[in-house]
Amino acid sequence: MFLTRLPAPSSVQWSEKELAASTPWFPAIGIVVGTIASLAWLVGNALWGSNTAAVAAVAATILVTGAFHEDGLADSADGIGGAFDVSKKLAIMRDSRIGTYGSVALMLVIIAKVLALALVQPSAVFPTLITAHVLARWTSLPLIYNNVYVREEGTGKPFAATVTKSRLFYSSLFTLMVVLLCVQLKSLYLIVTVVIFLWLAQSWLRQKLGGITGDTLGAANSLTELLVYLVLTVQFIN
Repeated sequence: MFLTRLPAPSSVQWSEKELAASTPWFPAIGIVVGTIASLAWLVGNALWGSNTAAVAAVAATILVTGAFHEDGLADSADGIGGAFDVSKKLAIMRDSRIGTYGSVALMLVIIAKVLALALVQPSAVFPTLITAHVLARWTSLPLIYNNVYVREEGTGKPFAATVTKSRLFYSSLFTLMVVLLCVQLKSLYLIVTVVIFLWLAQSWLRQKLGGITGDTLGAANSLTELLVYLVLTVQFIN
């Protein structure tokens, strides 16, 4: 209910406690989103070729998530790029309007995702997309666990103190198993690359904001997805 726009059973009732406890399952949602994106890619490729297939896959993920992470990416770019003072950065990030930095960031990241996915061979579509979306959603847990949430309220606030060491461990173990199953020997350097990216990202966010916000978690998710595509599609370049 939180990470996608997929309908939930009417018996499922929202509560802040259950929402806070849902974080270990974030990577599992990546399997759902990655599968939907893979099916969109295969249909697009069968009808129009790999370029259209890549557009279809990216569009499918945006539709199924309600552009949730893209919104975070755009807001983060606008806020961090648009002011020097932390309070002004946070105020800009709250503004529903999109600015130049956000527009450019969205355009570049979406174009890069499409170009990378256009290189994927049909046999590698499912493992590539599932790996990317599982790892992308996993990044929220270590970022929440290791950093201060700098807003008094926001989309990420319910999770700020609820990502425990055990939840992080079991979620990481699940993510590792999925990545190993999907990409096997490539999993080692892929995970190392993502961990290095997270370390650099959180160091930069601490410098710029003093910690994280819900928007920056969405930005990290979107950028990790792109990073996985770039790493895994190197093999398809002639």
